[in-house]
Amino acid sequence: MTSAFEPMRRRTAGARPGRGLVTVDDAETAAAVFRDRAWGVAAILPHIQALGREGGADLSGLEGAARCSLVYQSGRDHLLTRRAMASFLSAGGVDRWRPVVDAHVAAMMDGLEAAAQPDLVRDFSRPLFAACVRDVFGLRIEDDEAAFFTDVEHARRFTEPLLRLRELVAVQAAYERLRQRVPDPDGPSSEDLPPPLAAALFAADLPPGVDPATLLVSLCVAAHTAAETLAFALWGLLKDGAPRWADVGAEGWAGAELERVLRDWPSTLRLYRLAQEATSLQGEPIAPGDLAMIDVPAVNASLCPHADVRTGQSFSFGDGVHKCPGAAFARLLISRALPALARRFPDLRVVEAEARIERTQMVQAPVALPCRLRPAARRATMRQWDVVDPVVARAIATDDVRFGPPDMARHLTALQEASGHDLSTVIRIARNAPFFLSGPRHARIRLSAFEVLGSNRVAAWGGFVDDAVASALDRLERVEAPDLVRDYCEPLFRTVCGAVLGIHPRDPASFDALASRLQVVLEPLRSLRAIVSAQEVFDGLLSLFDPSDIPVHVDRPASLLEHLAHGDPEDLDAEDRKAVVLIMYGASFNVAHTLANAVERLAGEPRERRSELIEPAAIAARLDAHIVPQAASPRFIYRIAHCDGEVEGLRFAAGDTMRLRLSAINRDLGAGHLAFGHGLHRCTGAALSRMMIRKALPALFARHPDLTLLDPAPRYADNSQTVILTALPCRLRPLPESRCV
Repeated sequence: MTSAFEPMRRRTAGARPGRGLVTVDDAETAAAVFRDRAWGVAAILPHIQALGREGGADLSGLEGAARCSLVYQSGRDHLLTRRAMASFLSAGGVDRWRPVVDAHVAAMMDGLEAAAQPDLVRDFSRPLFAACVRDVFGLRIEDDEAAFFTDVEHARRFTEPLLRLRELVAVQAAYERLRQRVPDPDGPSSEDLPPPLAAALFAADLPPGVDPATLLVSLCVAAHTAAETLAFALWGLLKDGAPRWADVGAEGWAGAELERVLRDWPSTLRLYRLAQEATSLQGEPIAPGDLAMIDVPAVNASLCPHADVRTGQSFSFGDGVHKCPGAAFARLLISRALPALARRFPDLRVVEAEARIERTQMVQAPVALPCRLRPAARRATMRQWDVVDPVVARAIATDDVRFGPPDMARHLTALQEASGHDLSTVIRIARNAPFFLSGPRHARIRLSAFEVLGSNRVAAWGGFVDDAVASALDRLERVEAPDLVRDYCEPLFRTVCGAVLGIHPRDPASFDALASRLQVVLEPLRSLRAIVSAQEVFDGLLSLFDPSDIPVHVDRPASLLEHLAHGDPEDLDAEDRKAVVLIMYGASFNVAHTLANAVERLAGEPRERRSELIEPAAIAARLDAHIVPQAASPRFIYRIAHCDGEVEGLRFAAGDTMRLRLSAINRDLGAGHLAFGHGLHRCTGAALSRMMIRKALPALFARHPDLTLLDPAPRYADNSQTVILTALPCRLRPLPESRCV
C-alpha cells in the first residue's frame, strides 16, 4: 500500500538523503515497519551530549536515563533489559497483582462516590494509577500525588523528538525527583504483598550502565499511559449518552471487548521509527536515516471494525521488539477497573460539556472528566421526571424553547369547561403569574417587575429595609417569649414586601390571616376541590385592597403596583394589576421562609464562628455560595416539555413534567444554585430577597450575639412544595449565672 507513503515522499522531495519522513496510517504498513529489523529507534545520546556541550549544561543524569530507557535502547542492551523484567511484566506475572488492583479499584470507587463533584480523572484514574505504582512498581507515593504527577508529566516529554536544552533540563530534574522515590533495595518490604518490580530490577542482571533505579523510573513514567488509556476509554464509552456502558459490567465483557476498546481509544498518538539501514516499505526504497511516523489512531482505525482483535492485533502498545513491555499491566488495570465501575455505577455519565482532553505531539488523554454517578432523573409517574442532576437541571431551566412552565391558565380553563364551576378568579391569577407564563405576556410582566425589582432599582429601597430590620429587632426584644419566625422573619417580610409591591389592605389583620394560605393555594395542578378553595382565598384577598387607593410616600420609591398603574402595560387592567402584585406577594413568602431556615442553620454554628455572623461583608460573601442554596425554601421547579427530545442522556416526551428537585441540585452548585430559578423564569424578586437576607442576618446576630434556639428539633409545616419552619422559639440573652448562698 503506497497511498499514505507517496504524498509524504513528494512533500519531502528535495530533502537531503536520509532525511525522508514517512507517515504511516494503515495497519499493513505499520506492521511492516514494526517487524522489520532495519527500522529501529533514534539514538538520542548524541543529541543530548551535543546540546549539553553547546549550552554548557550538565545533562549526565539524562544521559543515564537514555541508557536505561527501553524507548532509546537497542541491540543487546535492549534485549537484556527486557529479559530482566519479562517474567514480572508478563501476563502471568502481573496477574499475581489482581487482588491488589481490585482492592485499589474498590477504594477509588469509594473516593469517587464521596467526592462532592466527582471527576473520573481526578478522583479515579489518577489516584488508581498512583496506588498501583506504589504497590506494584514500588515507588514511594504518600501524600504528594500532585507532585508525583507533575514530575511524570515533565519526565514523559523525554520521548518527544527534538527537545530544546531548556526542556531537557526540566526533564532531567523531573527524573531526579522521581528517582528519589525509589526505595532502598535493602530496606524493609511488605509482608502482605508480593515483591514489587523494584525488587525484581535490583536483583536482575542488567547490562552495564543500566541503573535499576533509573530504569524503574522510566518504566513508571511509561506506565502512566495505562492511566491515560483508562481515562480515554472511559470517555469513549461514556460519551454521546453512554450507549454501550450497560454492557461493560456484564460477565465476560473484558475478554470479549477489551482489545476493541484499546483499539478505538488509544492514548498514544504517534510512534517513531528510524531506518538504521537501507530497506524498502511497500515496494518503496527507504534510505538510512529515513523516519517513519506511525499515526496510531489512524492505523487502528484501518483495522476492519469487525476483525477479531481479542488477541491484541491493535497497535495501541506498538509492536515488534520495541512493543510496550507494560501492556499486560495496562490490560489488567483497565480490564479490572472498567467492569467494576460499570457494576457499581450503572448510571454513570460524563458531563460532556465540561470534559477536557489535552493532546500533545505524542499522546492524547482526558485531564478532566466531570461525571454524575446516579441517574439525572427518575420517573416519579409515567409523565413526570424527578430531576436531581445539576447539569441536567440547569439545561432544562435555561431551555425556553423545549421547556416551559405549566400552562395553568389553559389547564384551569379546560377544567372550568369540563366541571361547570366558575373559575374566573384563579384563571385571572394564572394569567398574571410569571411562573405560569411564557411568551409576550410573560415578557411584559417580567419587564415591568424588573423596572422596580431589578438589582439596580431595588437598591433604592436599602434605607427602608434597614429601618424595617431595626424595627423588627425592636419588636423581637419586646416579646416575652420570642419566636424568630413569628416575631422577626414574618413581620420583616410583611413590612418590606408589602411596601415594595404596593400591598396596602383595608383590613391588615384579615388580609394577613388569608395571605398565610397563599403558599398552599399556589401549588400547581391541584384537584378541583382544592382549586375552588384556592379561589375563595384569592377572592377574599382581592377584595381587601383597592388598586385605585394607593398611598403616596414621598420618602421612598414607587411600589410595583404604582409602577404598573402609571406604566399601564398592554393587556393589564386594574384587576390584572391586583393579581400581579398579589401573586408576587404570595411568592415572596419564600423570603421569610428562607430567612428563617438560614437563621436556624447559622444559630447552630459553633460559638467561635459567631463573630463572622455580625459582619455584613462575611454574610455577603457566603450568601450565594452557602447560605441561600442550603436554606432556600422552594422544593421544586416545574417545567413542561414542549416536544420529544433528550438532554444530557435523559430522553423525554412532549408533555412530560420535569420536576427539578432543588435540595439535591443546589447541594453541588454553590453560587450557581437554582434557588431563584434561572434564565427567563428567574425569580423577579431575587434581588430584593438577597438584600433582605444580607441585611437581616448580621443585624440579628450583632444585636443578639448570645442568641440560642430553644427547640432542638425544628418544626415544619406540612407543605409539599416549600420548606416552612413554623416556629423558632429562642432566648436572646444568656441565662443569669446562679449564685451559691
